[in-house]
Amino acid sequence: MKIFDKILCPIDFSEDSIKTLQWAELAAKKYGSQVTILHVMEPYPAAVDIGIDYDRYHATVLRDMQNFLEPLKIHYESIQSSGVPSQKIVALAKALGASVIVMGTRGLRGAAHKLVGSTTESVIRNASVPVITLSPHVDRTSGPQQERILLPVSSLTFPARGYIRLRKIVRDLDAAITLFHVVDLKDAMFGSSFSANPVLVTTYETAEKKEDLLRIGRQIAKNATTTDAIVQFGDCTTEIGHESESGKYGFVLMGAKRQTILSRFIESKAYVVISESRVPVITIRVN
Repeated sequence: MKIFDKILCPIDFSEDSIKTLQWAELAAKKYGSQVTILHVMEPYPAAVDIGIDYDRYHATVLRDMQNFLEPLKIHYESIQSSGVPSQKIVALAKALGASVIVMGTRGLRGAAHKLVGSTTESVIRNASVPVITLSPHVDRTSGPQQERILLPVSSLTFPARGYIRLRKIVRDLDAAITLFHVVDLKDAMFGSSFSANPVLVTTYETAEKKEDLLRIGRQIAKNATTTDAIVQFGDCTTEIGHESESGKYGFVLMGAKRQTILSRFIESKAYVVISESRVPVITIRVN
């Protein structure tokens, strides 16, 4: 099954959901996708203690969902469920045999992210299928573009864990890729690989690392249409953001690690990228 065969699109009736639906609709028209739209209600309305009729509440949400989806011009199925949204999205994606989850992110960062948490981050850390995330900065009206994929690579020694899954996505999209590695000069682990001052880094050193990157890339994205490689210096998430804004890419493709107890307190690099990217980000769990 290819990535766009069966789309699961969670919504919450927000403005971001409207734009995400528009993008999913364009993807479905382009690839002939089956589309399932999911809304997860809170288990109980906030005012249940004052005697709100749950059946009436459920009926109201169902009517709101029908009205919300009325503008769609594609065939779709809709599901209304209740529970913890991130858990329901992950479970239903598996139960329905979805090939991809398409969802928005509101771009919460820093203290707000730590206090409120992120349904999107929890989904990308736990879903068994790829997740395409659309930040508030993505132009949803353009739909999926395939010209080239930006593929950040963290190690120049070994392919990323789960690289076979990354390879499948590249093949499904039949797109050219650019491998992107960022050398963070503040990170001590690069001390033996590069000079401490970026001005002193030799052309030879950079070319050598670029060749390492291409070698890793050939294993990750075997038989890709065309492969390019960029070695950049600076902060990882900042440089990925700058490169993705160049207008050359249809997607950023990244691996995401499974959720741990520390995930509640520490933003992952993948989440920082998806919350700010101007192009859709495809994440796939790699461990």
